[in-house]
Amino acid sequence: MKKILKIFLILSIILIILILIPSIIFLINANAFRVAQDIVPEVCEEINIPEGSAEDIQIDRQNRIALLSVMDRRSTVEGIKVQGTVLGIQLDSANQKPIRILSNPPEDFRPHGLSLFTSDQGVQSLFVINHSTLNGERIELFEKNINEDLFSHVRSFQSEQFVKLNDLVAVSARKFYVVNDTGAENTFERSLEMLLSVGMSALVYFDGNNFISPLKDLKSSAGINVSLEKNELYIGETLGKSIRIYELNNDLSLGMIKDTIDLDGGADNIDIDEKNKIWVANHINSISLIKHFIDKEEYAPTQIQRISREDSQNKIETFFENDGSLISAGSVGVYDKNSLFIGSITEKKILKCALIF
Repeated sequence: MKKILKIFLILSIILIILILIPSIIFLINANAFRVAQDIVPEVCEEINIPEGSAEDIQIDRQNRIALLSVMDRRSTVEGIKVQGTVLGIQLDSANQKPIRILSNPPEDFRPHGLSLFTSDQGVQSLFVINHSTLNGERIELFEKNINEDLFSHVRSFQSEQFVKLNDLVAVSARKFYVVNDTGAENTFERSLEMLLSVGMSALVYFDGNNFISPLKDLKSSAGINVSLEKNELYIGETLGKSIRIYELNNDLSLGMIKDTIDLDGGADNIDIDEKNKIWVANHINSISLIKHFIDKEEYAPTQIQRISREDSQNKIETFFENDGSLISAGSVGVYDKNSLFIGSITEKKILKCALIF
């Protein structure tokens, strides 16, 4: 009897350890006890978006328009089928109401990350991730000539390497990089990703002809961008709380890793401003984010940071941090001409904050 009791106690201790240790690691990685500071510019105004939330934003500096990936994502969390779109905000206009910029969006268009490339001839290529319930994970390509007002849909991309796409960056009119935010093929692998931050997500590169996966160890990637000179690629890791920096070769293929920047939270979308500085939205408390998805009355903190890479040093500055009462689940921050625009995963608005350097 004593031997059976001893075996039972040993097995109980092992079971507790197997449950307790991963739980502690998860809570630490999720910044579960992180309390948001109140770092907010003096002047911030709301721009309402009745159609949904702007999970990703990119500035078209040539035409002075902010491009917004818009969908009622709160409804998708609740299992409601919705149609999304891409809207524009005219940056230099007194009227900041979002306007239509697509002429013929595809059926069942559920946009996520987006990226704009403008050729030397002025032709603009807009790449948008589409979580289509009818056709699976896709990337939609829209184009607009210099004398046109609206983007027209011209092509869809699909690949078996598209698992759960989150963000992408165009490096030419026909080449792009896209990241998956998971690589798990079953519940066990997903548990390893979430609880232990095991890197399984793939970077996918389309070289104009073929899809290639040069990386398959990303710790859930939700943001990617490229330097103005297109010689560096920035890849955010949400579960890894970092940004990896890679060289790009002359043909725009992936080169060697140059640096890794550690962050205070889980990296979401990444933007590059006119001075080649990196702006990143971080989820600094993932437990609050999960609670916010479940209950819209719960706040999820928003943090926007700028990274300046000078003389091989990374200077990180926080320009916005809030408990979520101003805007919850902030997923992107883009800077343009003394204004910081902040978009959210769930909120039907963006914040425009005055930032003068």
